[in-house]
Amino acid sequence: MEETSETLRDQWNRRYAESEHLWIHDPDPSLVELTKDLKPGRALDLGCGEGRNSVFLAESGWSVTAVDISDVALSRLSNAAKDRGLDITVVCTDLNLFLGESGEFDLVVLANIHPSSNERYQLYKSLKKAVSQGGYIFIIGHHIDSLGHVGPPDPDRLLTESEIEQSFSEFEILELKKVSDVADHGHNSPSLVALLRSK
Repeated sequence: MEETSETLRDQWNRRYAESEHLWIHDPDPSLVELTKDLKPGRALDLGCGEGRNSVFLAESGWSVTAVDISDVALSRLSNAAKDRGLDITVVCTDLNLFLGESGEFDLVVLANIHPSSNERYQLYKSLKKAVSQGGYIFIIGHHIDSLGHVGPPDPDRLLTESEIEQSFSEFEILELKKVSDVADHGHNSPSLVALLRSK
């Protein structure tokens, strides 16, 4: 696992180092919309990258822990937080390693993370343990309908409504829909959005 994590870290660090800013600056529009009426508490942003969602949540009053495997991306997030006077806890580690040690969060964000389906289902199990009772999980990622247009070229890495319904059957599904938000590099493509509440 350690060797795999180091390899993954190197890959992402090289990718971030190739551009001044890899992703768009604005947070996911669906995250903005679906969290506007939630009472701020402890938020966990998994695979946060340069932190566009983390910054938004912190500015909205959430106490944010941002986790990513790339220290290059997290350095950019830390600088952005400092410039805005925000206190965001950054953790450089593999998502699964962190979730094995994490406590309870009122909101867990998993945005645009596309491992294989087997890895994803394991990640979902860990997400459920990380969220507090009555807390929320927000998921957004490329929908299966984006295949061949943008996002991963492997359908196994794309999201479907049935996957969320089956994986979170014990949660209350507050939102589950296909959207065409501007995402990632600024493109419009079918994404799947879910907001789930722990019972």
